[in-house]
Amino acid sequence: MSDITQKLKSSIEAGAAGNDLLAEALTEITELRKKSDALEEILIVLVRTQLPFDAEENREEAIAHFSERYRSLMREASDLLGLNLRSTITRTEPRT
Repeated sequence: MSDITQKLKSSIEAGAAGNDLLAEALTEITELRKKSDALEEILIVLVRTQLPFDAEENREEAIAHFSERYRSLMREASDLLGLNLRSTITRTEPRT
């Protein structure tokens, strides 16, 4: 992804923010908004997903469903965050 903020800043300082640059910025902002919304939905599902224990903390049959749902959401979040791609963040984050 291009550094659209730097391009916009330079164009504003130069007084030359053209339609092509504005269209590029709009595209990038739209893509980021979609990713943000998708990540928010994942977080909502995670928050609403109850742990696979009952009130007495006994394991129930729900653990398999919980585990599958959790792994699926984490894969989806990982893809949205681009953790499979090299970026400034993924190059510097500690391995876990």
